[in-house]
Amino acid sequence: MRELKTIVSLPMIFHCREKIGRKQEEWSGYVKRITNHGSHYEIQIESRSGFLFIIGKYNYGAFISIPAFGVGCDLAGYDDYFWNNEQLSSRMNRVDAATVAEALRTMKLKNYI
Repeated sequence: MRELKTIVSLPMIFHCREKIGRKQEEWSGYVKRITNHGSHYEIQIESRSGFLFIIGKYNYGAFISIPAFGVGCDLAGYDDYFWNNEQLSSRMNRVDAATVAEALRTMKLKNYI
């Protein structure tokens, strides 16, 4: 059985900003848990809502799956907020999409993923 690696220096706080309608909204969130399965990461975040998502790489790029929302799609680089946010917001509400895109960007910039 393979040993899983959970990163323990958490929570990691991130800050979101997104234009929703005519209004610029701001909120914070945090990464509660990151588990490295070797082939993919399982990540739990908390913000306006809390959920778990799975990210990984395959021959043609990167992917995300958010089982609780029934959402899955390709990702650009984990730090490409705008492209990832655009892909996710076409599949889920804009606040949660922006939250996930910012969490990915922050984790990548801090070398957690």
